[in-house]
Amino acid sequence: MAEGTDLRSSELRTGLRLLLTMLRGYPVVAAFSILGALLWMTFVVAIPYLTRVVIDDAIVAGDPGRLLPLVGVLVVAGALQALGIGIRRYFGFKLSYRAEADLRNRLFAHIQRLAFSFHDQTPTGQLMARASSDLGQVRLILAMLPITIANITMFVVVVAVLVLLDPVLGSVAALTVPALFGVASRYSRNVIGVSFRIQQRLADLSQVVEEAVGGIQVVKAYGQEAQEERRLAAAADGIYDDSVTLARERSIYTPLFELIPALGTVAVLWLGGSRVIDGALSPGEFVAFTQYLAVLVLPLMITGWFFANLPRSAAAAARIQELLSTAPEVLPPPPERRVRLPPGPGEVRFDDVHFSYPGGGEVLDGVDLLIPGGASVALVGATGSGKTTLAHLIPRFHDVTDGAVLLDGVDVRDVGLDELRNEVAVVFQETFLFSASIADNIRVGDPTASDRAVRAAARLAKAHDFICALPDGYDTVVGERGLSLSGGQRQRIALARGVIRDPRVLILDDATSSVDAIVEAEIQAALRTVMEGRTTIIVAHRTSTLAMVDLVVLLERGRILEVGRHAELLERVPRYGEILARSDRSQEPTP
Repeated sequence: MAEGTDLRSSELRTGLRLLLTMLRGYPVVAAFSILGALLWMTFVVAIPYLTRVVIDDAIVAGDPGRLLPLVGVLVVAGALQALGIGIRRYFGFKLSYRAEADLRNRLFAHIQRLAFSFHDQTPTGQLMARASSDLGQVRLILAMLPITIANITMFVVVVAVLVLLDPVLGSVAALTVPALFGVASRYSRNVIGVSFRIQQRLADLSQVVEEAVGGIQVVKAYGQEAQEERRLAAAADGIYDDSVTLARERSIYTPLFELIPALGTVAVLWLGGSRVIDGALSPGEFVAFTQYLAVLVLPLMITGWFFANLPRSAAAAARIQELLSTAPEVLPPPPERRVRLPPGPGEVRFDDVHFSYPGGGEVLDGVDLLIPGGASVALVGATGSGKTTLAHLIPRFHDVTDGAVLLDGVDVRDVGLDELRNEVAVVFQETFLFSASIADNIRVGDPTASDRAVRAAARLAKAHDFICALPDGYDTVVGERGLSLSGGQRQRIALARGVIRDPRVLILDDATSSVDAIVEAEIQAALRTVMEGRTTIIVAHRTSTLAMVDLVVLLERGRILEVGRHAELLERVPRYGEILARSDRSQEPTP
């Protein structure tokens, strides 16, 4: 965004709308905060007037009988002013922290609803920045909003009081208000573009750190530490350059926020002193005047700070709103169309299925396939043939572009996402484990599972023995992403996670690719038990896996080329043998 961007820009309007929406979302807390600020303002305005009364009506008039009661009134006014400060601060921060927490929860829930394609294209560091630095800016401006509202109100009231006390001095003092707002407006215009860049650069920095830490094995393996340090330095230097630019603007304009009220005070002291000497103004009124000017200085500075930082907070809010406005590609069915899955064996039908990724070519082109309930089917094809995409259509990781996918006769788009995914378990090629105990990682498949069920699932996946050999057994906490375990161990825990759900359809997305032949044989022995009577769809190339399924579906460029048993296809389909041979060569150990 260009530095010349002003508050009329669509991005800033979007951010300001989100800020106002958050404020309206907590009317009671916001009202108390604003009321506390107004209570504070009332007595900030009242105290100089009461001081004038003490000086003119008690001290100058020589009436000691009125002095003590009036001083008592001042004490009460000061106490109520302090109460207003307390109410304003408590409810102001409560509003900002509540809004930040709810917005963070909303962001997290929305991110989880977005499709795989979104996460494939959006760096994690960019998403983390939305939930950290951007939200921090939103919280900061919301915390300052109540006092700013009170300050603006106080400007109007104090200027009116000054004019009423003395029209001449009031007019002179009033000139400081538009001057200060003019400076704040000019400052805001100068820093809007820099503010947007800083927020984006903070997101870039988060992305660099997240990728470097998440890919630390690759970084170390290829000796890329220096390269990653240079990437981080470039991002940090960009933040430094823009922050220095912002500091330069502040160093120019912040002194003006102090100089303009000081000049106003000097003008009032000179002119007011002359009017007191001439008898046109009482000493009490003159003291009240100087107090009102002093009262205005700090609020004017705070208000100037608010409007100076509003562009950056609006920029952060606009980035958050941009993410919230990203529509999920896969939506739950509307209530009037939603149906429950009937009891069934897990029959899967692909009816003239077409699929294309956003902005890409067609991946699946008119696929018709019936997988009987309880059957085991392997999807085979060259890279990019659409086999994984076809499997992922069943649990609605994506929706078909045309055609339909039916599970036991029901279009999967008419079934609630939670219900559908409880009936379809997926074991991915890239195994992800959470930084939790092994038992809790298995329970991801069924959070309500008992310890007995966890152990039973682990035995089926041939994971029980190695788990028991660990120091804390099932209570062993694995490192981030489970990297403290071997690839084969992680894969078997992932299999246990899929098995424990007892789904009617089990999808194994090349799930034995990271295990050696011995471990694969153990897993296949377990799978024969698991697959019995359950619809199982395997994306695989290994001959040993293909030999154990009922049917093999050969895909070529998004179309079904052949369907048959493994031995039959080897005999009559040369293309099938070529694909397997190429896959076997890629999996051979390097001499």
